[in-house]
Amino acid sequence: MDIILRPVDRNNWRTMVRLQLKPEQTAFVSPPAWSLARCYVRCFGDQFEHLPHLIYSGEEAIGYSTIACNPGSHHDYWIDDIMIDARHQGQGYGRAAVTATIRMILSRYPRCLGVQLTCFRANHIAARLYLSLGFVETGRQDEEFGEPTYRLSGSKLDVLRLP
Repeated sequence: MDIILRPVDRNNWRTMVRLQLKPEQTAFVSPPAWSLARCYVRCFGDQFEHLPHLIYSGEEAIGYSTIACNPGSHHDYWIDDIMIDARHQGQGYGRAAVTATIRMILSRYPRCLGVQLTCFRANHIAARLYLSLGFVETGRQDEEFGEPTYRLSGSKLDVLRLP
């Protein structure tokens, strides 16, 4: 599946804000405007780079991902939010988007040895996706939501590094 990540900027931020989840999913991912605000205010702290990206299939925006990465660390690399618009779910875009986001992190931050994320317990579909990609539960809970965190590292992460 061919998808492209494009940085969110003053020319396309409205596209991100228009993306929507299914009503039953709204508790699992921050609304797009909230995700942009989290990046802008650097919610993880000033040592992190907070970067929002639109996920495109061809010329159509089908979702977004936001990352928060500490370039001075080996393990503080987070997918803060990732979502596929309701109209495009169930077509393999989620797997492609997570993979593309991880590859972008690895390309931008070569010292990265682990990518982390939080997945709400009730979000069984996303949890299955993350586990199938090689993420494992860390046994820790996210400080903000009290939900489990997952980590991708070692050989499972290395296979996603581009040569």
